[in-house]
Amino acid sequence: MFLGGLPRRPDKAVAYSQLKQHLTILGVWIAAIRAAPFVLHILTKESGSMDLSLDD
Repeated sequence: MFLGGLPRRPDKAVAYSQLKQHLTILGVWIAAIRAAPFVLHILTKESGSMDLSLDD
């Protein structure tokens, strides 16, 4: 009936380049999330070691 409201399918080359961009962004986010605990651990590292005293 009213087919003007349906979006047209993009070219395969355009769709592939957009998919590649989105996967790159997803990979950067995953790398940032995975690296965040290591970076925070290094930044908050205290000098010396923590000693546990068991005085009763």
